[in-house]
Amino acid sequence: LYCMMNGYEIFAQGLGLSTPWEVIDVAFRGDGIDKELHITIKCERRTKFEYNYEVCSIYDHQYRSWRHVNFFSHKCYIHCDVPRIKTKDKSVILVDVPWAEPGSSFVLLFEMYVLKLIDGGMSVSGAAKLVGVTYGIIHRIIKRHVILALVTQPLEPVKKMSVDETSSKKGHEYLTIVADRERKKVVGISEGRSSESLGKALEEMEFRGSPRELVRSVTLDMSRPYISTIANEMGQARMIFDRFHLTYNLNKEIDRIRIRESKEYKELKKTKYIWLKNNENLTEDQREKLDEINGMYLHIGTAYRFKELFKEIFDNAKNDSRLKPLNDWMQEVERAQIPELTRFVNMLKSHWYGIKTYFNEVSTNAYAERVNLKIQEIKRIAKGYRNMFNYKMMIYFHLGDLKIITH
Repeated sequence: LYCMMNGYEIFAQGLGLSTPWEVIDVAFRGDGIDKELHITIKCERRTKFEYNYEVCSIYDHQYRSWRHVNFFSHKCYIHCDVPRIKTKDKSVILVDVPWAEPGSSFVLLFEMYVLKLIDGGMSVSGAAKLVGVTYGIIHRIIKRHVILALVTQPLEPVKKMSVDETSSKKGHEYLTIVADRERKKVVGISEGRSSESLGKALEEMEFRGSPRELVRSVTLDMSRPYISTIANEMGQARMIFDRFHLTYNLNKEIDRIRIRESKEYKELKKTKYIWLKNNENLTEDQREKLDEINGMYLHIGTAYRFKELFKEIFDNAKNDSRLKPLNDWMQEVERAQIPELTRFVNMLKSHWYGIKTYFNEVSTNAYAERVNLKIQEIKRIAKGYRNMFNYKMMIYFHLGDLKIITH
């Protein structure tokens, strides 16, 4: 009996129990490798519990079971007749137990173990297989902790914001992602990439305590719906069009030049990535090829020179905030009379209000792009998400900078 009581005390200490909770039984059930460890806990008689500043006696009990982390290779379960108390207003309340969150069927240590696996990069299906539960149970654990964190952890005021879109699955389904550029965390997510989508993502940010009126600058691409929402609802915020998105659009026009000229000059076929790469990123063979064909054709070589000058202007923006170099570049492009590049210059002119602010703040959507890459990694590990709410919860879990205890 003495040894048995010491054994019970060891399990009680392992569970972190203290008065009025005690272990009253520990037993293995089943055969061979399928044995399960079952631990029974009891609350001391005549214990009183405080609820809303009143001391309440035990009214009756409700039987509950919880899954614990494995004991060696054996599944482990906790059982307890949990006391219920009756309050002065005649309500009957189930008391909270110290080893599990209210409403959960798993002890807190089990949930922390699951969250640590996911935080370490394991897929939901992988974690489910490892701990021996279903895919849906893992998602429910993640959702409960993420939602609790979102509701209880208010945001600091977001002053420098980024807006980007990311694909949610194959096809044309998207998410709008709002992030805090300063603190580098996602603060709002909504389905779609429309003006309404951005509005809903901003509402999530505001629900957590950061009004959109406090935002002072927004980095974004030149998406018309996003521009419209920011212009109409956040007039105090300066829009900054991302330089990498500008370069992306310039590269599209350069490739159109290559396609047009390759119809006449077959040597230009299969040279697409030479023209799209920055000069310093070319291999030795690519650079030799570029030098060989650069001056041989009407427009593509000139366009490539303009692309490198465009990059140089934006690279130097940290040291030279003047707009004159970019204005001079635009005038030189117009004089070259290359239709595709003229179209690009016209696009710059029509979005000038968001381009000139770049030279004042030198802010980019680089963090938003890193977020996008991480989101795609989350999607890749999971092999896609059918449930968009689960997808949002995983993005917040990994990129929301939430204080979720995983140890």
